[in-house]
Amino acid sequence: MSLPFIVLVVAVLFFVLSQFGARLAARHSVTWYLVSGFIVLAAIRPDWLLPVAHLLGITLVSNMVLAGLTMFLFVQMLEQYSENTRLQRQVVRMVSSIAAQSFPERVREPGDSRPRVLVVLPCYNESASLPVLVPRLTALQRATPDLDLDFCIVNDGSVDATPEVLRRLAPRNHVTHHTNIGVSGGLRTGFMVAQGTGADFAVQCDSDGQHPIESIPDLVRSARERETDMLIGSRFSGVVGGQDTLASTTRLRRTGGVVITTLLGMFGSAARVSDPTSGFRVYSRRAMATLLQLMPDEYPEPESIALVTLAGLRVREYGVTMSPRTTGTSSLSGLKSLRFMTKVSAALLGLRLRSLMNRSASRASGGKGGGSGGPGAPVISLPESAPVAPLVGDQVNAGK
Repeated sequence: MSLPFIVLVVAVLFFVLSQFGARLAARHSVTWYLVSGFIVLAAIRPDWLLPVAHLLGITLVSNMVLAGLTMFLFVQMLEQYSENTRLQRQVVRMVSSIAAQSFPERVREPGDSRPRVLVVLPCYNESASLPVLVPRLTALQRATPDLDLDFCIVNDGSVDATPEVLRRLAPRNHVTHHTNIGVSGGLRTGFMVAQGTGADFAVQCDSDGQHPIESIPDLVRSARERETDMLIGSRFSGVVGGQDTLASTTRLRRTGGVVITTLLGMFGSAARVSDPTSGFRVYSRRAMATLLQLMPDEYPEPESIALVTLAGLRVREYGVTMSPRTTGTSSLSGLKSLRFMTKVSAALLGLRLRSLMNRSASRASGGKGGGSGGPGAPVISLPESAPVAPLVGDQVNAGK
């Protein structure tokens, strides 16, 4: 096999890997890795496939014909999968838009200059936890007169008694997806509601009761005072001796978090947070606008850190204590944890490759994107004109 052809095959596969999280949904990355490996093997060393071919009674055709056929099929599969991904994203956007429009209008009182905060709670089959959670949220509203605080529970197509519980306990504080579209879809809907109500900040919070919602005012005040675009409630930031950091998680998930933190290092020190899978976060208006344009397909927490960092926005952490789950089922249990790690790793790798290609293209065209800003320099457009230099650490990240 000639060197130019090998280079061509590798270049095509390199491009495919860079599209995970963009034109290609990263959740099927394992399948594409296997298909890509087979194509490389068939194109470069087809003789290695002889034992399998003989077992099936097949006589291999020439290298050129085999390589041409496999590449043709690969391109056709790639085109079809890209189109399916595009259509799936359109469905998610449509479901989110319809749900967000159903949230009752909130009118600000004349002269009310308090920061407006919307707590967004993606929810799937949490009928057991909601009777405890909703009273805590309403009590929090009364306890924070310095904030114009509201909440929106996003029912993501629950199939248990969640719809009935929400109609009874939070009739004006929930919206419903008529089909399940995942955490990213729930967060998208919450951001759209936040924009529609004129919220200055959105707070992402789980509906299972694990997150310390009483800490929300402190997180919002910290984000506001330090001009932070994404403030992450971290179980591992600023940990003191004797604290059980695994009380609200598992050793496997903690190990996965360490791996993700390492991968986020590809985007510079600003992205290396200690708790990248935490779903307890505060988002500024700029962060919401950026993520509405670039929302990941699934498990948005790790990838959103990289996206916000690449946009030149500020990321910090704020130490919190979370409770273990007492009701419901985790969305990352068993084999789902392995799938989560594969998807996130592929998406982060694809995003980094695209950002490097964008920077190289900008440098080649004489633009400003290829300056000496390092891995964290902005490579995607911001909702507002002036980029902000990335900054990390309400408490400097653990281990630095």
